[in-house]
Amino acid sequence: MLVTKFKIWFKAVRPFSFTGSIIPVTLGAIFAIKESKFQLGYFILSLIAIVLLQASANLLSDHDDFKNRVDTKDSYGSSGVILENLLTSKKVYTGGFILLALGAFIGIFLSYKRGALVLLIGLIGTLAVYSYTGKPLSLKYRGLGAPLVFLTFGPLMLIGSYYVQAQNISVKAFFISIPVGLLTTAILHANDIRDIRHDKKAEIKTLSIIVGRSSAQNIYFSFVILSYVSIIIMCFYRILPIWSLFCLITVPTAHKNIRKLYSGSASSGIVSLDKDTAQLQGQFGIILILSLLIPFVVNLRG
Repeated sequence: MLVTKFKIWFKAVRPFSFTGSIIPVTLGAIFAIKESKFQLGYFILSLIAIVLLQASANLLSDHDDFKNRVDTKDSYGSSGVILENLLTSKKVYTGGFILLALGAFIGIFLSYKRGALVLLIGLIGTLAVYSYTGKPLSLKYRGLGAPLVFLTFGPLMLIGSYYVQAQNISVKAFFISIPVGLLTTAILHANDIRDIRHDKKAEIKTLSIIVGRSSAQNIYFSFVILSYVSIIIMCFYRILPIWSLFCLITVPTAHKNIRKLYSGSASSGIVSLDKDTAQLQGQFGIILILSLLIPFVVNLRG
């Protein structure tokens, strides 16, 4: 019984999407190593807090999409736990707020230890989590989900994680957050493209609905391509080490996803494009993290 409940809640929080938070937090902390200010304890706490906040966002989004009739039995979005009667919408909503409170509590502790700016970043992040689908802002339903996700899962998370370690703001950390934020936004955008028909029925306005399917596909393409272009530019200007060019190894995966999008429909593979994009982001992010560690390891051996 306990194992079954755990599996249901595990499904509800959609762990495949956690790369969106784990990657930027890890990058921010690793980037601080060059200043010899990395502290493992603060990194672990930051990671736990951010994953809790993302899990909370996923639960609250499920609840709000169900209540607003965005998610139905014939739609593809959400974890499906409410629609399959595995959990009630009330339980999902309560679970979301519990995780939100736990993440916020860790954030308050970190702000006590590392300064008021951490508290400010945490408050912005918490507000962003709630306002994604929560009233009165409901930013996803107003076509503002993509910019919110980019700012939250790109600059805010990476700079916040870096600040917890180094106690200063880095312009380079901001630049490094760009490809990460773009790929995370691509995950959301893939989901929105897939759900255009169902979202129209629910009378909400996502970015994909506002610009139309063809333009939405081009935006997804731009998010992915610009992630690679930004890596090349940052290597050229030595913001990133040359090792970061190994991120280009993931181009075939990106190409496969883009082909799916332009040639497919829900029945031919686009239904899983959000998960496929999360997989791409995971591969891209891990290589980027390792590329930042290589110079540090080489210096230690030297």
